[in-house]
Parts: sequence; C-alpha cells; structure tokens
Amino acid sequence: MSSRRAGITAGALALALCSRAFAGDGSDFSNDVLLGPEGTECSYCVPNPPDEYGPPFQFDWSVGLRGGVRDNGSGSGPTYEVVALPEFSLQQETIRGGYNLGVSGEISHELEGDPRIGSVATTAGGRYDLDELTTLEGRVDLTVSQDDPSDSDLPVNVVTSPLEISANAEASASRDLGAFVVELRGSAGRDVFGETTYDDASTTSNEFQNTTTWGTGARLGYKLTPGLVAFIDGGADAEQYDVASPTLLVKLDNVTYATRAGLTFKPSDVLELEGSIGWGYRDFVDDTLDDFAAMLYGAKATFRPNETLTLSGELTTAISSPGTTSGATAKLEYAATGALSYQLNPWLRLRASADWSTAGYEGIDTKESSWGVGVGADYLLNEHTDLTADYSFERSETTPAPATDEHQVTVGVRFHR
Repeated sequence: MSSRRAGITAGALALALCSRAFAGDGSDFSNDVLLGPEGTECSYCVPNPPDEYGPPFQFDWSVGLRGGVRDNGSGSGPTYEVVALPEFSLQQETIRGGYNLGVSGEISHELEGDPRIGSVATTAGGRYDLDELTTLEGRVDLTVSQDDPSDSDLPVNVVTSPLEISANAEASASRDLGAFVVELRGSAGRDVFGETTYDDASTTSNEFQNTTTWGTGARLGYKLTPGLVAFIDGGADAEQYDVASPTLLVKLDNVTYATRAGLTFKPSDVLELEGSIGWGYRDFVDDTLDDFAAMLYGAKATFRPNETLTLSGELTTAISSPGTTSGATAKLEYAATGALSYQLNPWLRLRASADWSTAGYEGIDTKESSWGVGVGADYLLNEHTDLTADYSFERSETTPAPATDEHQVTVGVRFHR
C-alpha cells in the first residue's frame, strides 16, 4: 500500500515538472506583459488600444520684460522704451495629431509717452491624421495691432497710428499616393484699419485699405529619389476692397494667380533644401487698371549638423497690396533672411540674423530697399528664468528720400513655466 502511495506521489511530481517545463506557470510574466501589445514577450496577448484623445492639455506661459534704447535716424535723438511680452499656450498631442491654442501680447511704454498695446494675437490650430497616408491641418489667427507712431516708415507728424484688426483662417489636406504627394489648401481673411491721428488733431480714414480675401491652391509632388521631390504648385487669391482708392478713385479688387515649379531635398533631419521659380499675374476687376505680372523666386535652406547649431535662410517673392502708397496699384517685393542659433553650453545660447529686401510699386516710380543685421544672447539663469540681450541695425531707403539708419539695444528677463 505504501509503495502504491509512493508511486502516485512520484507520478504527480513528474507531471508537475513536465507541465512547468513545457507550458510554464506564468510566474515569470507580469500583468503588463500578459496584457501588452504585440512585439512584447507575450506576443499572443490581446493588445490594449492606445488613448485616442491623449493626455490633458499641457499649459505653458511666459512673461518677458525688456528695456531698450532706439535711434530711428530721424534726428530727434534716442528714445527709451520698456516692453512687456506675455504669452500663454495650451497644447495637446494625440495618437492622430495634435491641437494648440496660444495668446500673446506686446505692451510698450516710452519714457516720454503713454503706454501702448502694440499687439494682441490669438492662434488656434491642429493636425489630424485620417490614416497613415492622409493628413488634415487647420489654423485660425486673430491679431489686433498698432504700429509705433515714431516708426521711420510713418510721417513725422503722426501722433497715433491706425489700429489694425486682422483675421485669417487656413486649411489643408495632403495625401501620399506612393510616388505622388497631393496637397489641397484654402484660406480666407479680413483686414480692417482705423484712423490715423496727426499732431494738429486732424485725422484721416484708412477705410480704403479694408479688404476681404479668399484663396485656394494645390501642390503635386513626385518622389524622384528618397528625399528628393519635384513639385508644381498653383493657386489663386481674390482680394476685395470695401471702398475705392482715394487717389485712383476706383476699387483695387483683383485676383492674383501664381504658379511655381521646384525641388525639395531632405535626405535627413540634418539638411533640408527647397528651390522654385514661377510666374505671378494680378488681374484687376476694373478695366481702367493695368494688370500686373512678375517672375516669382523662392528658396529655403535649413542645416542642423548637431543639436547645438542651426543655420537657416529663405528667399521669397510677394505680390501684395500697395498699402498707403498713393497712386500705386500693387507692390512687388523680393526679400531674403538668414538666421543662426548656437547653443554654446547648457546655459548660454547665441543668436544672429540678417535680412534684405527690395520692393517696387506698379504705377509709380517709388522704390524701397532695406537691409539689417542683429545679434543676441539668451542666458539661462535658472530653471524658470532667462536673461536676454540684443542689438540690431537697420538701413532703409524710400526714393526720393535719403536713407535712414536705425540702431536698437535691448536687455531683459523672461520668466517661464
């Protein structure tokens, strides 16, 4: 009898050892592994679907306080100014895209003047991936701004520059079709200008600058090689004015057509290049106005050899409205910008920039040109505080007036989350 019990016990022990050897008892795996997605050690387990909506919005804020001195070259001497730059933002990232909302402002005060709200801007945008090949993007901007009356591009007798309200909305959809990439876009906008006040208490209306705009466009790209894409881009933008021009006595309503062809090259995150050439044509609704056409040039370059250094440059061509320039029907501007950012160490970042532009007006002989350079530095004082310092120089000329040179030095502190 005892031998029989011993045999049963030995058999049960052998069966338990075999079961552990071939199947395992699960003690080597945690619950996270047993419930984890494919690719973990437990590849046969049911995956947990990721959260569609992502974590709650991330809130960020910063407040910059700057003081500076500026000489605009008018001969009236330097002006001293204090500027506050508050900024707030909400961001959320999800598995299918992301959303953001931002509010920023600029409040300045000259020592011999009154406080002035330079601008208040609100931006909302987002990106949503319908699938791995299709992306939707949208953006809405609302800006209320007012130029400094002492700016060199305003008459010297201006006391209060006009208040400008600008609202714009943009939307786009892109689809990767293998060798081809297609993008469709649309936009709408509204610009409204207030009155200009002069030193003799007189005012002038800027209602003739009020416009409503609509736009549409498309881009078709073809992947020549990995990282190299050839594209053609075309679009049409309509511009409708509220009232007639006070000098031409007709409304400058128009539709501007533009087409470009070019190449983009992005072999890696280190280098990104784009170049294009095209043709722009502004067709005025009023038959008494001469239509306007021009060559369009564009180029962009970004170089990031490592995490500490970034070099970028851009060349643009823009056909735009003449603004307050009397007798002109359109403005053609060529502009180039360049920027350098270098993280010298974890506490100090150095910056440099340069810009150049030249512009002409259709219907009059006025020419504008400018160039400038700037240098700056940001010093991380602690986790939530940065010190900043900047110097900029700008030379501008509008024929037939002589050129003016503007110097500006600013220092400040920025508090952030």
